[in-house]
Amino acid sequence: MKTKLITTIMLALFLSMLIAPAVSAQPRKPLRYEVSGESATGWLGWVGTIDSGDLEGYTGIWVTLVLELRGGETLVDAKNVYFFELWFIGDGIDYVDGKVTGDVVLAGFDEGVTRLKNGKFSGNGRVTEAYGDWSGLIGCKEHCSGTVDFSDWTFTGTMQIN
Repeated sequence: MKTKLITTIMLALFLSMLIAPAVSAQPRKPLRYEVSGESATGWLGWVGTIDSGDLEGYTGIWVTLVLELRGGETLVDAKNVYFFELWFIGDGIDYVDGKVTGDVVLAGFDEGVTRLKNGKFSGNGRVTEAYGDWSGLIGCKEHCSGTVDFSDWTFTGTMQIN
């Protein structure tokens, strides 16, 4: 009787070891969310809200820099503006005197281009900070795309983290 019990337990442990790695090795589904907002006042960037997706209800801040060449010439041509952004997503966050305040849950950077003709933008970057439930996203790729309305300096977009 003891031999059957020990054999059953050993078999169960062996099978669970075979199944566990297969489950944990499954790829994580992309984190996708819709955003909207407006140009920030007092500093170059954007402030918005996450309107849908896994991060719905959080605030987003994008601190934007127009890329410059070593000689100080900005990377703006007749059709495009090339940008670099630091972005932060969290609860009750704000950008004051060059510092982000509040509870940041995700942060990173992206660089991309905005087309002056139609306001469409796109960029790619990485997650550099992640906390709590999102801590596994550090180092993941980030992609942003959307449209800027230059008449009132508002934007809508889609962000994805893989």
